[in-house]
Amino acid sequence: MIRATLIALLTLSLPAALPAVAQQVPDQATAKRMLFSTRNSQIVITPQPFLSAADLATLQKMPKVAELKYYGALAASPAEGLQSAQTRGAFNFHSIEDARAAALSGCGASCVLVAEIYPRRYQPGRPLTLSQDASRIVKGRDFRRAGANAALAISAATGAWGLGDGGAAATASCAAKGARDCEVAVSR
Repeated sequence: MIRATLIALLTLSLPAALPAVAQQVPDQATAKRMLFSTRNSQIVITPQPFLSAADLATLQKMPKVAELKYYGALAASPAEGLQSAQTRGAFNFHSIEDARAAALSGCGASCVLVAEIYPRRYQPGRPLTLSQDASRIVKGRDFRRAGANAALAISAATGAWGLGDGGAAATASCAAKGARDCEVAVSR
């Protein structure tokens, strides 16, 4: 009786002890269909009460004077204004959420978002999003040239990415750029 009770208790608690099933990593062909075009990006300005007309004009001109890569975000402090040393941008991240978090973290607790950079024709809800540069790699020939087991690893925290022949090589390439959270996002 005791043995049957122990087996029943272990069986009931077994699923919680098992690791979560990893998400399926898409292959290159599938990833290409999921990703946005790498040709252009667009800026979406979030008007804030502290932004002057000149600040808004500056934000609107940014894509013409700087290559702003998606996904990106710009944060500023209401107390300091847009033209302050505290203002921070985070560009070429793998999702808009990661770019927002990086910009706000770099700017400080009192900061708010003033602009975001998206791919042209952005639509939320895609199962895979990558930075503009990583998207170019997946869509181009460099991915295939990485080897028979080509893989791309990404860092959500830093926007870094690495390409290699196999998941371990891609993760190592990503980590070599200072990232500690590299995970394989696309493989052959």
